[in-house]
Amino acid sequence: MPRRAALHFAIRHGAKVPPLSGVHFRQTTALAPGDRRTIAGGIEVPTWARLAFDLAADLRHLDLLSVLNQLVHERRVTVAELVGIDRRLGHPARPGSGSFRRSLERLNGRAPHESHPEIRLAEALRARSIPIEQQHQVVRTSSGRIARLDLAVSCVRWGVELDIHPEHRTYEGQAADARRTRDLHQSSWQIEPVTEADLDDIDALCDELVQLYRRRCRAFDCASEVLLHPVPAANPPMR
Repeated sequence: MPRRAALHFAIRHGAKVPPLSGVHFRQTTALAPGDRRTIAGGIEVPTWARLAFDLAADLRHLDLLSVLNQLVHERRVTVAELVGIDRRLGHPARPGSGSFRRSLERLNGRAPHESHPEIRLAEALRARSIPIEQQHQVVRTSSGRIARLDLAVSCVRWGVELDIHPEHRTYEGQAADARRTRDLHQSSWQIEPVTEADLDDIDALCDELVQLYRRRCRAFDCASEVLLHPVPAANPPMR
């Protein structure tokens, strides 16, 4: 949250509270004990599931999806808990309900993305009709190692790796990335690396990735055709 963000304080619907500088009062009809947890100092705050639901009224779709993925990834909430609070509190007249439901459908009960840039890139590629699969696509490479791809289309063995975390810039991280990419090449995977600078113009990046993906599909189809329909050997010369 921004350093100077207002404190959001939940009160019962219909309560009359005078304005208070630095505080944004939010009215609600549902303040069940199960929606609260107590932190240090005896302060009551929403449970993680309730917080996620309430944020849907304020966050844009991609930002909310990023929050849900982070909460699931850090094991602060389960997908089942998110579905449960949507069933209990979701209503067409309740702000954010539609956005929360759409974000839940994006989660789809599968392993979450780890970072907001991955979410942005995945959504942008899907909007361009590339059937990006959830992160955590696991591949056993030719060396026997297990590789996890950030974004992938496994049917054509095409993946995108976002080298944006600090460890990728270390000597050891660069060596590990290079070794991993060569292993994936040995397993016939085509990997497209993406850097932090690439994300400055995500539209241009996606346009380039779409071209690479389509070229991969054409090459993969040709290779499959050769494997499925081998050219017959020439007839042996007559003796």
